[in-house]
Amino acid sequence: MKKKNPLYVVNKDEVEVAHGLVDFLVKKLNLEPAIEILTSLIKFLLDQVNSYPVFLAVKEFVDLIVKRLELFQRVSVF
Repeated sequence: MKKKNPLYVVNKDEVEVAHGLVDFLVKKLNLEPAIEILTSLIKFLLDQVNSYPVFLAVKEFVDLIVKRLELFQRVSVF
């Protein structure tokens, strides 16, 4: 089913359809490269887990990122 009023992101000569508010913000603020780097970093860290202490360190790092994102979501006006 097609949305009646889709969101569009206009960057210079490009127009893209955004699938939701978060996708709109990511595309509008050009955060896609940063998200790819963060995703690659988390995947790399998870590949390095070979013991429980390393798991706890990675978990603490991921929890910190999630808390920052939750804080951003609460403070944002969107």
